Amino acid sequence: MMKKVPAFIAFLLVGSAYSQVIEPQKIDLAAFGSEYFPIVRAYAGSADFSSSFVRQIKSPHASMELIIQEESDLTKVTYDKSFAKAIVISDGVPILTMEVHGYSSYNIVWLNEDLIQITNWPGRCVELHTIYSVLESREIYQEGFQHCGA
Repeated sequence: MMKKVPAFIAFLLVGSAYSQVIEPQKIDLAAFGSEYFPIVRAYAGSADFSSSFVRQIKSPHASMELIIQEESDLTKVTYDKSFAKAIVISDGVPILTMEVHGYSSYNIVWLNEDLIQITNWPGRCVELHTIYSVLESREIYQEGFQHCGA
């Protein structure tokens, strides 16, 4: 005859086997495809604006803003063909354009009045981070992580 086990004990026993967390592993950026990292360039005039406006994000003290535009519809193109833009505007003047290519998902946020973090997920398991300094006009941090094991 089988003994009945309370449901919460059964859940703990079964659940613990499936809830193993794999620590994200840093990836070698030199060996990873550079096409997945953001491209930051000077603003190229009205050619950079499109009708695919998604959202506007003001910096924490509202001295600058980002205009986010998605150039790709992920229901119609594959991840490797996806493309989005963020235009940085300072004092009402567009100063630079950031492009994200080959994403399944992305996020662009202000960290402070100078720094922008661009996070790109080119697939289910890889996460790429870039921090860009608008005042210094350069990337100050770039790292990638593998979430599904090596």
